[in-house]
Amino acid sequence: MDQLDIRLFGSMQLTRGELPLTNFGSNKVRALFAYLVVESGHPHQRRRLGALLWPEVPETTALTNLRYALSNLRKAIGDHSARPAYLITSPQTIQFNEKAHYWVDVAQFEEACKLARQNPLDFPSLLRAAGLYQGRFLAGFSIPDSIPYEEWIVLKRERFDRLAYQVFHRLANYYELIGDYEHALGFAQRQIELDPWREEVHRLIMRCLYFSGQRSAAIGQYDACCQSLKSDLGIEPNPDTQALFEAIRSNRLPAPPSPPAFFLRSPSLQQERPDFVD
Repeated sequence: MDQLDIRLFGSMQLTRGELPLTNFGSNKVRALFAYLVVESGHPHQRRRLGALLWPEVPETTALTNLRYALSNLRKAIGDHSARPAYLITSPQTIQFNEKAHYWVDVAQFEEACKLARQNPLDFPSLLRAAGLYQGRFLAGFSIPDSIPYEEWIVLKRERFDRLAYQVFHRLANYYELIGDYEHALGFAQRQIELDPWREEVHRLIMRCLYFSGQRSAAIGQYDACCQSLKSDLGIEPNPDTQALFEAIRSNRLPAPPSPPAFFLRSPSLQQERPDFVD
């Protein structure tokens, strides 16, 4: 049986086996599917789904729209031929079937983050989580006529962004600690993409650039930090950031400390480092 692959980080992408699934009647059908997949832990009342996607119309109209959307969704994903089916339906409820043959990036990402939280030295899980986060949740996807659905997207997006930031933070700090400045910079840049005003990340980038022989770039990073803080927040860099800049400008930044021995000995950290950082 072909696996249903569901990717919700970045633009939504659905494939079954090698075949992309594109025959969706509308964005509301895609929205319904994304919601059912992410909120798969329990059945959803049809009337609530109708109100979520069509909040401005009478309930009877919303339920009719939902019925048509569900019919199109089942055809688009091949639900009738799947064993077991992807969707569990009743006259009152709809639920995504967690026992179906499928893979979804957001669930894998959450699991990798959970494992990494349980073991601070679970480096492979951190790398797996970083690789799965290929952009913001449902990037570019919107249902403008449904405020409740838009609010749901925003809440989920913020949660996944926080988890991703924590992953990138731990990886950037680890790679800086062991002197792998190339990968530290890559993960720090991914932090900046999510939160451009974190001065501690700008400082990490400045240090890594400086210690990798890119003093001019480190100074340029300080200028970029100043510009971002000034234009967006109307503030100046804090004293720690200014002090780091002065040390870099005057070429008197102390050499970095040696990493703790257990970091270098730990089997879980002796994995192949990533060849690139997206």
